[in-house]
Amino acid sequence: MKSIKQHEKILLSGTGDCAVLYCPDCNVPELIIGGLTLKISTESLRTLSAVLNHAKVRLDQVQNISPDKGNVRPVNLKRVH
Repeated sequence: MKSIKQHEKILLSGTGDCAVLYCPDCNVPELIIGGLTLKISTESLRTLSAVLNHAKVRLDQVQNISPDKGNVRPVNLKRVH
């Protein structure tokens, strides 16, 4: 019977239920969110990182709208990049 070699993966970032691992043997990052594991290309990881960073900036802008400050109208959000 043929044995399957386990690849050693490197933890790039994260803890608990959210992490990014990398397999240097396969050149494949793995994105882990809860019970979901996505194996993606390195380019997809870079794109996902840029999209999430952009979303975080936009979310921070949106969350600065506070009804107790009298500003309940949406802010005119523009592209960050």
